[in-house]
Amino acid sequence: MIYVWAMIISAVVTILFDMIYSKIQHEREVEKSWQALNDQLEREGRSRLDQMDREDEGK
Repeated sequence: MIYVWAMIISAVVTILFDMIYSKIQHEREVEKSWQALNDQLEREGRSRLDQMDREDEGK
């Protein structure tokens, strides 16, 4: 019976680890995309999105 519980716990831990790891990887990809966009805006001579005023967003 202990082996069954060990297998269940192992499966749950593995699933949780995979979920956390995929979320971290997704956040890294989003950060890279934002960095690339900001770099592109900077090359075009426009304001970076992380430096824009909130009042300018609607314009």
